[in-house]
Amino acid sequence: MKDYLITLSIGPVQGLIASARRTRDLWCGSWLLSEVSKAAALTLHCTHPGCLVFPCPNEPETELAPDDNPGDTANVANILRAELVLADDAAARALCAEAAEAARARLREIGEQVRQDKGMARWLRDEPLWSSQFDDLLEIFSAWVEIDPEQGAKAASERLGGVLAARKATRDFAPLTPPEGAGLPKSSLDGVLETVLQRGVHGDVRAARRLGLASANEQLDALGVIKRLAGDPEQFTPYSRIAADPWLRDVSKKTKSAFEDLKKAYEPLIKAQIATRARGNRGTYGDFPYDAQLLFDFRLDNQIEQLRDEARRQRSDEQLRADQGALGELRRTLESVTRRHGTPVPYAAILKADGDRMGKLLDAARSTEDSRMISRALHGFASGVARIVRDYQGHAIYAGGDDVLALVPLDRAVDCAKALAEAFEQTMAPCARALASDDATRRAEISPTLSVGIGIGHLMEPLGALRQRADAAEKLAKDGMPGSSEERNALAIQLGIRSGGELRWRVRWDEPDKLGALDELVTHYRSGALTTRVAYDLRDGARRLNWLDDQPDAALHEGMRRAELLRVLDRTRTEQGQLAPEVSRALETHARALAWNLDLLADTLIIARWLSARTAAEVNP
Repeated sequence: MKDYLITLSIGPVQGLIASARRTRDLWCGSWLLSEVSKAAALTLHCTHPGCLVFPCPNEPETELAPDDNPGDTANVANILRAELVLADDAAARALCAEAAEAARARLREIGEQVRQDKGMARWLRDEPLWSSQFDDLLEIFSAWVEIDPEQGAKAASERLGGVLAARKATRDFAPLTPPEGAGLPKSSLDGVLETVLQRGVHGDVRAARRLGLASANEQLDALGVIKRLAGDPEQFTPYSRIAADPWLRDVSKKTKSAFEDLKKAYEPLIKAQIATRARGNRGTYGDFPYDAQLLFDFRLDNQIEQLRDEARRQRSDEQLRADQGALGELRRTLESVTRRHGTPVPYAAILKADGDRMGKLLDAARSTEDSRMISRALHGFASGVARIVRDYQGHAIYAGGDDVLALVPLDRAVDCAKALAEAFEQTMAPCARALASDDATRRAEISPTLSVGIGIGHLMEPLGALRQRADAAEKLAKDGMPGSSEERNALAIQLGIRSGGELRWRVRWDEPDKLGALDELVTHYRSGALTTRVAYDLRDGARRLNWLDDQPDAALHEGMRRAELLRVLDRTRTEQGQLAPEVSRALETHARALAWNLDLLADTLIIARWLSARTAAEVNP
């Protein structure tokens, strides 16, 4: 018998998570990846109790058990590792194959639960097409190495990483067989596999609504159908509910009766299946437990027009009158509320975070027990992510190890990012101390921090674009601005203005003055001491001074840009009158800290305006 390290990599992440057009696709894809990873990990544990290194839950039988509804627990990452005693390489190969089959079986089980849905079964194509898509859906790579008693587990771990990389670069080529469903339209999520939807499903109003088909041309493959039907639909918080949250809190606080009128008008739309409930996240949105998408006038107008189209196709006059009456009542109520409180800002944030220096920390592990210590710490952090995000009115989509993906309202996004970064650093610090207790320099080199990216986008943008913006913000946080050597341990924000371009802003967590400057600007906007126009006037002024770039005189640069800033501030008026002296002084201080870069100051002001906004009018110049 010999000691072995084995690892499994389960994917594809792109197909399971990234291929998404609706918020629910993203939610369910993350849950599916975690479920199949849990099934594989549970098989390893049951075969060899106590063998798991990643993940390393305290109660494997409970924490790795199947969960038919995405809940509040930490996700299991798609990279598994275990240390165990086996007879030979053949035993390692057999165990990896058994774990991989458990993952595939779990996916088939979830798929079968969806396929047996009585309301949808008649709209799905025959079994062969459905099954053929499942057979090749998961990509599972495995590798193993024997632990040399003289070199130890650390050397084996380094070899294992190389072996897995080589295995991933080696593809299996199965014999070509005629594809099932050839000639059918491709899935609208990624365009790879054929649709499993029967022709005519778009004409069935209830079926189309349950599947979330946005148009008469949208198609779904087997995985897409699972993303739309698995679990409890009301557990998934839509992006629109997150976007509306600051406005709803404001209305509830200022005019309770108007808030109750909105709820009363929204409820009939649930019964008509025009709107959906949002009851997940442990009741965080219980004050207004609906998708909130119809609180936005452009969405409400679109729904009224869609209802007219449905009526022309098949609906009876009685159904039409009832649904039109419910939408009309909501419109009247909404108009009454928005006259006093404005319309909700149609932007929200996707937060994406990743740990820094995790590779160095893992490399510092001298034994498997050290690796398990790190794994337990990561699991502890991930287990608390949902609660932290919920404290800021957000909803965590994925929390596996040091990876976090969440939806957060604009006004709470930065505070949520701070809280996550602090929790991660506090949770992982004991690991660094244990692995470098006598060397302060080494301890600093391996101490993990959390880089957080916040992507802000309009709710009418495709979900893929919103997620890519969050990816770009996270990359900016980790890599720094072009030409900068200050990497990692940072917060980055990327704002996509629907009628404009992309704005980027970054600050390191160890630069409290710069972070405090953003907070100060947000506070001034919320109090009405700043107006949106000032940022755009500064940008125009900066462009008029572009000729300074050709001038070598630094004093001239500073003097001209300072004079332009003071000119803009002197001309700026708010509802309270001229800018307060303390506000003008604060802006001058921020400009000096930015070396009088008025473009960068304007971008910072615009981002602060979005973070402070509750109504759509507040983000218009």
